[in-house]
This record gives sequence, structure tokens and C-alpha cells, in this order.
Amino acid sequence: MFEIKTPSRIHMGLIDMNGGLGRLDGSVGLALAEGGISLRAKPADSVIVTVRSEDGSVRPCEPNFAAQIAGIAAAVLPENAGIEFEFLSPVRQHVGLGSGTQIALSTAMAVNDIYGLNKSVKELAQITRRGGTSGIGVLAFEHGGFLVDSGHKMADKNGFLPSSRSTAPPADLLLRMDFPDWDVVVAIPPKVGINGEEEKQFFQSVCPVPMEEVRETSHIILMQMLPSILEQDIVGLGNAVNSLQKLGFKKHEVAVQPPEIKSVIDFMLKSGLHGAGISSFGPAVYGFSEDRKQSNEIKSVLLEKMPEGSEVLVTKANNKGAEYHV
Repeated sequence: MFEIKTPSRIHMGLIDMNGGLGRLDGSVGLALAEGGISLRAKPADSVIVTVRSEDGSVRPCEPNFAAQIAGIAAAVLPENAGIEFEFLSPVRQHVGLGSGTQIALSTAMAVNDIYGLNKSVKELAQITRRGGTSGIGVLAFEHGGFLVDSGHKMADKNGFLPSSRSTAPPADLLLRMDFPDWDVVVAIPPKVGINGEEEKQFFQSVCPVPMEEVRETSHIILMQMLPSILEQDIVGLGNAVNSLQKLGFKKHEVAVQPPEIKSVIDFMLKSGLHGAGISSFGPAVYGFSEDRKQSNEIKSVLLEKMPEGSEVLVTKANNKGAEYHV
């Protein structure tokens, strides 16, 4: 029996959506201990997908999700082989926590280990077409921690496109740091972020972003965000996160959020969290705290203020990456 638990991730921003120096993309983000994918898998004659409910019962997955998993597995499975997946945790897609990459890599890794295929995480990501714009999800799976990826040469990238439409190989690791033992408060309203064809059109409409904003984004990451993490300066980190919301590609991601998402950002800042930002296209909003009592109080108020069906996580960074074994 193969078992795996993956991190989720917050995506803090794309660095260069101009390309003036011959490279595109580049990303910063953080692996989280909660909100990822947990599953078991074992050999079978076909691809079977089930989910374990809160009461402990096992039932078939929703058909569209089962078809998604079957498609991922088929890209990796040897001929005439099958596999049975049992998902042990809820799966919320398109909320800004990178579930698509974690689903793809956890299911592909299950096939890889059970059938002894000996493929690397990067190879599995390329097979399942993940990481073609941002490498943060793939790197969070493999390494955990705070991450910066290298982006892509323009010669390897077919334009300004999201990962789901990109043919580029997964972006490589540029920098990885253990993240301090701070709380990460993540508010997840009951909606989905931009995805699919709408996401592709968004990239086309806002890119290229001005080079001056790319430079300012890079400056904040290099001279404020990274030193703040290294020196465990949560105030400096929060200031960097707040500044990034007003620049480059992230500025446009924030601009398309509905008023209820922007009100969550405002509340997090007024409540004393250090920084408040949109993860990827949202709707997930995150902020940082050194005080667990404060984190839990903010969680309680957010759950009262946000629409029914919202979720709020008080979690930590995952500094290890996915954990799995047979």
C-alpha cells in the first residue's frame, strides 16, 4: 500500500511577466503543512478512484474528478496496468492553494513507486504538464519551504500562458529556505478563482507588464522578502507581501477579486496580521502571525464574517515537502 501526504502552497507572485531580459515567469511561494492531498493507492486491474468520508465510509468519487485522476494515471501507468486510489482528505480545486499540481504529482508518484518506474519529480511534473509557468507547486512537493524558481527562457515558452496551457518544462529551483515557525492564516471563501480558458485570456490581456514594475518586484523580493525570512523579521516580510500586491502581475490578480475578497485582506491587516495577500488567482487570502492566540481569534471572526461554506486554516510552513512510503 502506497501512502502520501503533500503540502499545499501559497503563491506569492510571478516575478517577470515582461520578458525583456529573455526570460519569463519566475515565482515566489511557500509550502504549507495543511490543505494538501492525502491518499492511499494499491495495484488494481483498472483505475479506481474512491474517497473516504468523515464517517470513515469509502465511496466512489464524483465522476468528473474520477475522470481527471484516470487521465493523470494513464499518462504514467505501464501498458495494461491499473491502480486504485483512495483519497483521505477533502479536495478543493481552483482556490489558490495549488491542489491541481499536488493531485497530479501525488497520483503520478503513486504509480511511479508502485510500479518501480524510477522517474524524478520533475519528470513526473513534465509528463502530467505541471510547472510550465510557475514551478512553486512542483518545488513545494519535492522540497517544501520558501521557494523561488528560475522561470523559463523565452525560447522554451510559447508566450504569456498559465501552466495549464504551457508546453514549457517545469521551472527549476533557484532558491529554497526553511521558513520560520510562524502561523500562516489562510482564509478560503466558497468560490473558485480564475482558471481554464478565462485564465489564458487574463494572461494575454495583462502581459507584458511594465519592466519598471518587474524591477521593483525583483528589488522587493531580493532586498526585503528574502532578508526578512533569513533574519526572522515578520514585520519586514509582511511589508514585502503588502508591496507585492500593488505591482506587476500580482496587481492585476488582486484587481479582479470581488469586494468580499478585498474585505478579507482589509480585515487581516486591521486585525494585526503581518501582510495580507492573494495566493495565485485566489480566492485564498493569507497573512502571518507570531501569536497563536491572535491567529485563532482572527480565524473565529473571519468564519463569522465570511459566507457560509468558507474555510480558515491556521497552519505552519511545510519545510519537508511531500511525505510518502510504500
